Formats: sequence, C-alpha cells, structure tokens
Amino acid sequence: MESDKWLQKLKEKQKFFTTHIGVGKLFLLVLAGVFLVLASKTEGKEKKIAEQTEIVENQDVEDLEEYIRKQEKKLADILTKVDGIGEVEVMITAKASKEKITLKDTPYQRTETNEQDSGGGTRQKTEISSEETSVMDKLKDGEETPYVTKELQPEIEGVIVIATGAKNPQIETEINEAVVALFSVPAHKIKVMKMK
Repeated sequence: MESDKWLQKLKEKQKFFTTHIGVGKLFLLVLAGVFLVLASKTEGKEKKIAEQTEIVENQDVEDLEEYIRKQEKKLADILTKVDGIGEVEVMITAKASKEKITLKDTPYQRTETNEQDSGGGTRQKTEISSEETSVMDKLKDGEETPYVTKELQPEIEGVIVIATGAKNPQIETEINEAVVALFSVPAHKIKVMKMK
C-alpha cells in the first residue's frame, strides 16, 4: 500500500512538472545540474593543481636559498685559507632556481603530395608536422612525472666579497680571479670590498 501511494505521488509530481514547466525546460534544468556537478569537479582538480604548483615553487625557493648558502660558505672558507685575505664575508645572488632538463619525444609526420594543374604543370608539396611531448616516468605510487635527464645548477649572477685584506690591490685581484674561476661570473659582476 505504501509503495502504491508513493508511486502515485511521484506520478502526480511528474505530471505537474511536465504540464507547468514543460519537458524542454525540465530537460534544460537537468542538463544545467549535470553541468554544475561537472564544473565543480573540474574546479576541484584545478585547485589541487594550483596547490601542487605552489608547493613546488616554495620548494624551489628553499632549494635555491640553501644552494646559495652552501656556495657562500664554501667560498668564504676557501678564501680565508689564502695568505693575506684574512676574515671574509660573502654574498651571492643567482638568476633562478635549478633547471631540470626533461626527455622529450618529438615524433613528426611528413606528407608529400604531387599536384598537377590544368596547364600541365606539376608541383610537389611537402608538409611536415611535429609534436613535442615530455616522456613520463611512473612513480611507485602510480603518479607520473616527467623523466629528468639532467639538472642544471642555478646561474650565479653576482658576488660580493668583503675581506680584511682587500685594502691590498694584489689580494683584491686574487679574490676576483678566484670568483671568476669558481663561478664563471664576469669580473664586472664581482665586487671586492675592505672589511672595517
């Protein structure tokens, strides 16, 4: 009995919707609902991708700062061992974080066509199309990541060295030459100053 009453009410509601709203409008409402559900799922994926990108960018900044700190310490340690330089402080700036070179798959397609015009002349037409995609590597958890072939360290942009022995022009020249040799930085991007 209960199921008959429930079925009867459902039929009455269906009749109400089809007569008052119309089948076309009802279909559009259902379609709009499906669209909203799909849009919310897409928005969730985009938000997750944005969060992952932010995490990677923050990690890159931390890696860059750590790399610079290590290079500053190494340079300061080596310079303090040189006779006449004395106490040393070093500051290094870099252009960007390290760069990862990924393996690319670049298949191409070549199509040759011979055409003949109404005057009896012929011409050859060649079309080449290519598409570059990153080769992906599967991780243990099933996620895919681009296959990295090599990593390039950040490019050093400028170096400042403050040393107690920098008042001596010969020591200043030796510091400049050491920095150029270690980091391949042009001499005009190296500043050596006397420590007070």
